[in-house]
Amino acid sequence: MVDLTATQLAERLDVTTRRARDLLRSGEIAGRQLANGTWLADSDAVARYEVSARRGSGRTLDAATAWGLLWELSGIDADWLSASTRARVRRRIRDSDAEAITTTVSKRTRAHRFTAANAERASAGLIRTGRAAVSVLDTDLIEDASQVAGYVRSGTMDDYAKNHFMVPTAAGRDVIFENTLPIDYTADTMPASVVAADLAMSTDTRERSAGLRALEAMRQRWLAAH
Repeated sequence: MVDLTATQLAERLDVTTRRARDLLRSGEIAGRQLANGTWLADSDAVARYEVSARRGSGRTLDAATAWGLLWELSGIDADWLSASTRARVRRRIRDSDAEAITTTVSKRTRAHRFTAANAERASAGLIRTGRAAVSVLDTDLIEDASQVAGYVRSGTMDDYAKNHFMVPTAAGRDVIFENTLPIDYTADTMPASVVAADLAMSTDTRERSAGLRALEAMRQRWLAAH
């Protein structure tokens, strides 16, 4: 993708040029400064920033409740939810489309980008999600074993990355998600609703569309059953 100048970045984000430069200087958006002082923003990093900003809009749930909503969509009992919270989660599913659900559950975790020296080894200890687990969904996407996408089971994300020779980089295609689940989860792959929700937050248009379609299909099945 083509790099954006600070002026182009400002126009795209509808902010001032000064704000655009501040985003680049702070590293919130990955970029580089040329010898003449001109800033260039990495287009992929801009897309990720836009997704992050989209996460911040709309009503969101706390982590435990958001996980409960996704468990409910996958037909799994979220036994950590109280009766009143479960009722609230079910109302949210009834009243929200896939796009709204994606926003609702978006703050339950954070995705951190890396470049892995060996994707197969780096994926071995993770709970798979997203493109690495897309076979659990009915989509036209092909599962990509060359890409790391998963949640840590235990310990810190930084320790896991270090022990598996993963280098943090804003433009990295390998992703580790923080595990904020209120329970221990021992399966190799996250439930289908989690995989779909993580895809729906992707900067890749096809992945995002596939995730949203899968979430809506699950919501329609849930509505038919309730």
